[in-house]
Amino acid sequence: MPSTFARPRRSVNRVDWLVAAIAALAVLGFATTAAAQQRPPFYGWYYHWAWYSLLIALGSFYFLSTGRAAGSARLWLSLLFWSAPLWFAFELINLRIANWYYVFAANSFAVRILGAFTAFATVLPAIYLVHRWVERIGFAEGLRGPRFQLSSHARGIMAAGFGFLALALWRPGLFFPLVWGFPALVLEPWNYRRARQTSLLADLELGRYERLVQLLAAGAMVGLIWEAFNALSATRWIYTVPGLEGNKLFEMPLPGFLGFPVFALDCFVAYQALVNARLATAGWGPPGVEPKLRPQLERRERPRSFRFVAVATSLMFGIAMTALMDRWTVDSVYPQVEAMPSLTTQEMEALGSAGIDRIEQIVRARPDRLTASGLPEERVRALAAEAELIMLRGIGTRNARGLGELGVRNVCDLARTDPVTIAGAIRAQRSDPHAGRLGRVRVWLRAAERACGGDAG
Repeated sequence: MPSTFARPRRSVNRVDWLVAAIAALAVLGFATTAAAQQRPPFYGWYYHWAWYSLLIALGSFYFLSTGRAAGSARLWLSLLFWSAPLWFAFELINLRIANWYYVFAANSFAVRILGAFTAFATVLPAIYLVHRWVERIGFAEGLRGPRFQLSSHARGIMAAGFGFLALALWRPGLFFPLVWGFPALVLEPWNYRRARQTSLLADLELGRYERLVQLLAAGAMVGLIWEAFNALSATRWIYTVPGLEGNKLFEMPLPGFLGFPVFALDCFVAYQALVNARLATAGWGPPGVEPKLRPQLERRERPRSFRFVAVATSLMFGIAMTALMDRWTVDSVYPQVEAMPSLTTQEMEALGSAGIDRIEQIVRARPDRLTASGLPEERVRALAAEAELIMLRGIGTRNARGLGELGVRNVCDLARTDPVTIAGAIRAQRSDPHAGRLGRVRVWLRAAERACGGDAG
């Protein structure tokens, strides 16, 4: 018999969701303002602050709009977990195609692992939630088109997917765009055979284009948000796509935005493959079909030992990929004052006495504040110029040391230097296989030329 004094469990109501939405928007606004002012920890971790607060806000407003949550807690945990391994797979491919690299990563490897997992964990939830909102507003609802009988071509579709990947790895400079189509082509035929209710190929056979177009739209919107958040963060990715290094919006070359809609299809298809392999939680599919499909999937649930091995393998894969990214894809760690190549211990102590302990403070500080540290005016100007060089496009202290070997002490010196010479000097100073790549050096030079204007000649 229940106790007379037991408190009844309070269900979450609309007020709770409204408070969560307002709080999330407040965090997003504060983090954005702080990141724009280069304030830690928001500047270095802005991507995390922004995405998690936005997901909470969008999820809360979805409940307020529909009266139901945008997925169960189990589904959200599944999306968050499997998101990181999915993106790490693309990072593995990027070791070969080298279309992007990272700057100003955390100084600690353990923190870099945490940062990578938590950042990449937002990929699937972002696509999923925005897709739900696109469904909610009725975009492309009931859209019909030609029917395609694709069941007899399943093997050919899968072979085309593997062909896309092989071409991209063979000649990445020419075929790199094919990377973004191969997962859907490889995995969708298998999904078609396992659960047609959640298959995009089955939709095309029936002439139903609603879900396909909605996913494409969700990918386009999420891609724009991804790039906007990335542009405000100190820790960011920078693209060096062959032939598309100019005409960027944020960090992305304009044609590159066409890849995000296709990537949304990859995400949906890959997650459905995990569901059909009985590793992920069902729930990202037609709302009317999911309740009927879920008992069927639960009856086929994998043994716990199998799921444990799959989870452990995914975690180890992520850690191994973080180590590989450290060597091949991460070009700089967040710069510390004590790591400035020309700074002496006495000068560092003098700056500390003036309340300056971050390199970005040296760049932004007024000259009188720096001279108040007791350093000579000429030395203050030299340190400010060196700090500006270190912060330019994520060059960092290790690359700045290599530039110093060439006599490049400031941004305008960099703008007047030959890129091939710079690349050679960086490679001589660092053992990283991709350090000093011409694509990355050109990123620095374009920024230096813009900063110096007519003084660069």
